[in-house]
Order: sequence, then structure tokens, then C-alpha cells
Amino acid sequence: MDFRSTTARDFCEDLGGKELMAQYTPNLLKFPLKLFYKKTCGEIFDLCLKKGHVTPEAAAALQAAFEAKYPD
Repeated sequence: MDFRSTTARDFCEDLGGKELMAQYTPNLLKFPLKLFYKKTCGEIFDLCLKKGHVTPEAAAALQAAFEAKYPD
């Protein structure tokens, strides 16, 4: 499963993304995630990196953890 093309809704609601976010990028949980449900994770993380909400290391760790959990 491709992290960057997964919608935020699928990531948060169906694939256990909130637990991964709590572990790797907890500061993103303070935002109302439902506002971003129609966007892809790639779009959201690019925006968060640009705004400085997430470090590149934390974003890479979250992506790696997701891809390890869902390798296909």
C-alpha cells in the first residue's frame, strides 16, 4: 500500500494511522483531522513539512512504519 497516495480518511479511520501518528508525530493530533480526509497523506505531509509542524525525520519514520505495517 502506498503511503503517499492513501487518503487521510483511510489512513486515520481504517488503517490505524492515528496510533502511528501518536507514536511518531503526536503534534499533528491537535489538528482537526476530519478537515483533511479528502486529501492524500502525501499532500498533507508535504504541507506539514513546509509549515514546520513535522520534522523530516519524524515524517520519514511515520511513512516507514506505515509501509512496514502494510507492505503490499
